Amino acid sequence: MYRASRCAVLAAVAGTLSVVVTTAGVAGAASPAAKRSPTVTIGVIAPTAGGLTSFGLGIRNSVQLAVTQANTQRRVPGWTIELRSLDDSSDPAKGRADAKKLAADRSVVAVVGPYNSGVALEAAPVLAKRGVALVSPSNTLTSLTVGDDPAHPKRQSKTYFRMVGPDSQQAAFLARRARALGFSSAAVVSETKAVSKGLADEFAAAFTSAGGSVPVHQTVPDGSTEFKTFLDAAAPAAPQLLFFGGEYKVAAALRSAATAAGIAAPLMGGDGMNDPSFISGAGAAANGSYASGVGVPLRTIPGASPFLAAYDAQSFADPPTDYGPYAYDATNAIVTILAKTLKNKRTLPADERTKVVEGLQGTDTSGVTGAVSFDRFGDTKAPAFTLYRVDGSPPAWTPVG
Repeated sequence: MYRASRCAVLAAVAGTLSVVVTTAGVAGAASPAAKRSPTVTIGVIAPTAGGLTSFGLGIRNSVQLAVTQANTQRRVPGWTIELRSLDDSSDPAKGRADAKKLAADRSVVAVVGPYNSGVALEAAPVLAKRGVALVSPSNTLTSLTVGDDPAHPKRQSKTYFRMVGPDSQQAAFLARRARALGFSSAAVVSETKAVSKGLADEFAAAFTSAGGSVPVHQTVPDGSTEFKTFLDAAAPAAPQLLFFGGEYKVAAALRSAATAAGIAAPLMGGDGMNDPSFISGAGAAANGSYASGVGVPLRTIPGASPFLAAYDAQSFADPPTDYGPYAYDATNAIVTILAKTLKNKRTLPADERTKVVEGLQGTDTSGVTGAVSFDRFGDTKAPAFTLYRVDGSPPAWTPVG
């Protein structure tokens, strides 16, 4: 069994750029009857061969699980659901190319993913032009749904939805928790990509509004391992907290560099930092670090046990991570719509993609992660975050009460 919301360090995985899985009856096998059935495809765009694969593989596997169960249970009678998974390697250009491929496949009626907000910025417009729904289990960049002017929010695409709360809400959550923990000053640094800088900027604003101070606020190049300029500026300011906008690989390098520079202030970051690989990368220096997680700890959710048991039964080599359950719920929401729109049909209607988008907008159900519904911008109506701290022996991400 995998742990609550975070799991053991992932092994390196060699993946293919395109994976097509047809599941019916039992996982990986299709009965003769199923082979004669018409097919409908759900796409996945995620980093499965390169980039942040620890998240991407959990997303893909969770979609595969939902598809397998739907075919086994004949949830869309008379139809076989196929999964077409494309690797984006956390690269926006690859994500755009993947979106073009899936949009050109007439059997694809919806796509789950991507993990990275930067990839979504490229993929979402491509899919929108062809009317294909894109449901992300993990994107947090605020502007993806409401645009760049928060005072005058405007929906960017009627085909884009996300299952987790945006950075504007995550940053405010982290700022509140930081102040509640007694931190009154924070040195802030982030990678330059929009989602990372957005989280850091919004944290700094919320932290200041809550009475804290931000004596240092800088950016570093994406994927950086050099933090000397930032740490040289932070050291004399003696901040009580370091805040980082970015993912776990760079966060681990920052934590190690700060410790080596004699800066003992704990590091705090967003959900992209909250992965076991941060702990393995930073070593002993990781202890005491804070990061947010989407939703609440998985094993505290009553409906989580069946999902985890079913996931383990598939013998996937990689854990679901925090985002797998959201990908699973997104897929099941799509399947529920297909069960209605494809009833008594043997061919895909010309307006099937439109019907899926309309169905998602009106979705009001519950899943492993809780309520599944979207507001007028495509944001989840039920955002939730949890604060985690690296504690214990061996060290692990542990929810902070």
